[in-house]
Amino acid sequence: MGWPKDTCNMNLPSFDFTNWREHPSDNRYTIFFFKTKLESDYFEKLLRSHNIWFEHNFDDEEPNYKYFYAVNKLNTKEVIKLNHLAIGEYRKPFISNTFLRYGLVILMFIIMTIAITGYIKSL
Repeated sequence: MGWPKDTCNMNLPSFDFTNWREHPSDNRYTIFFFKTKLESDYFEKLLRSHNIWFEHNFDDEEPNYKYFYAVNKLNTKEVIKLNHLAIGEYRKPFISNTFLRYGLVILMFIIMTIAITGYIKSL
């Protein structure tokens, strides 16, 4: 399997929940792609530690995703788990301010308590 120039042009959407696709020219492989070197290096480390064969490519001209990994489809289920670990390792919290995050949890708890109490009293 090679990496011809048009292979990396997978017409990636600007907003998507996944970072993998079927290889555009060889359906035996799944392509995983990353924006940052940190994520891609960690992903590669996980692949090596699990003895999973892969090929990788760096595309400096790609505006969003620059690091690509091709993995045999037979390993896709296991590699998706490793992919989630790699992305999660460098993910920022949804609400980064600790006070705001816990305040929101407490507020939701109070609202749920009032709602449940109101439901029980209405019976």
